[in-house]
Amino acid sequence: MDAPDTQPAQNEPARPATDPAAPSPPDRLFYGWINTALLFFIYFAASGFVYFAYAVIFPAMVEAMDWNRGSASIAHSIGFVVLGLCYPFTAWMIGKRGVRFTMTAGLVLMLAGLLAIILLVTEVWQWTIIWGLVIGLSLALTSPLCGHTLAISWFNIRRATVLGIVVTGSAAGGFVAQPVLAAIMTRFGTWQSGWAASAVIVLIALVLARFLINRPQDIGQHPDNVDPEKARLSADRAATKPRTYRSAHNWTIRQVFGTVSVYLLMLINVTYLGTGTFLLTHGALYLSDAGIPGLQIASLMGAFILGSGSGRIPAGWLGDRFEMRWLMAIIMGLMFGSFLLFGSTDSFALLIISGFVFGACYGGLFALAPALISNFFGEASFARINAVFAPLLLPFVATVPAGAGYAYEATGSYDLAFLIGTALLALSVVAAILLKPPVFRPAESD
Repeated sequence: MDAPDTQPAQNEPARPATDPAAPSPPDRLFYGWINTALLFFIYFAASGFVYFAYAVIFPAMVEAMDWNRGSASIAHSIGFVVLGLCYPFTAWMIGKRGVRFTMTAGLVLMLAGLLAIILLVTEVWQWTIIWGLVIGLSLALTSPLCGHTLAISWFNIRRATVLGIVVTGSAAGGFVAQPVLAAIMTRFGTWQSGWAASAVIVLIALVLARFLINRPQDIGQHPDNVDPEKARLSADRAATKPRTYRSAHNWTIRQVFGTVSVYLLMLINVTYLGTGTFLLTHGALYLSDAGIPGLQIASLMGAFILGSGSGRIPAGWLGDRFEMRWLMAIIMGLMFGSFLLFGSTDSFALLIISGFVFGACYGGLFALAPALISNFFGEASFARINAVFAPLLLPFVATVPAGAGYAYEATGSYDLAFLIGTALLALSVVAAILLKPPVFRPAESD
């Protein structure tokens, strides 16, 4: 892994065709689909076996070391803050060195953080520093911003569909990770064995990241494998055009934050990320307190993650065919109902159904939200907008793990957390209904 990175930076010119390190000629295979497959498996490992693995390994750590839930959850909150604050740095890295270099650096840091957790953590403060700072920064460098940027660069017509495929990788990894890591920890009797398995998977992702290609231009290809000159001469020009709204302009940050749409989007994003984070970080503990057996808890968390994976590709496919305003309104309504049911029933069957539906909605929004930002405000502005968007959103989401933990310690239940989540989901249904493409007004550049 110490070989120099030969991938051109995001803003560098394409390599000459004679470059011996260049991939196969573009007429042999459209590399956009190879990138899609690589990103799927990288997120399967980095997100599925690290971020989602928290849900199954963290409770074992709390029990083994008799930690206070609120204090131990601070690490996850700090991780969110670091993730949000480092988004501008991630966007800068992508622009300067490209997605491949950025993700490789993040995976190296992630692997180092996991090894440090395995070998060093015995106290809450050690866990807080390593998970909050080291893993938090690694999650920023391997964040969805990387996958979104790459997918948006390679696809226009099928953009939401491909984004759905890419983000399904993390949910698929999380679904597989839950029973696998639980079985490994049971077999070896330590929580460290769970993180060790995650480290092996991350190492594989590190190898795969070396094969990413930043832009179609870097190897003489075009987005969607459609030559724009040939498309203009084609008799079937309609087939090369998107079916849903696309902004004809690349908006500046000032213009974006002068619209009502961006604030409605912020509310929707904070809500779905916050409620999803609550179930991922405290769902297993909530179910355990409710008297649900351990095997059933694993099944319920698995249903949530399976739903998250199942909802992403269909949502992306629909997002390329129907305006997202109404799709998001329907999804937020289903999310509201399933979250309310999950927090008010002790029936295993209803918990499975509500967990799966909520997860499918969460996953669907994970695919639609970035596509909608690029559709509303322009492809070239996507990374820049997210570099500002994430630091504003994620600190709110970051309060969820520790806030829910301390609320439990103070009241002895998660009722307050469910009440707040339900209220935010109801407001987000209204926000989605009001959401519509903003009107572009020329203004001075940022």
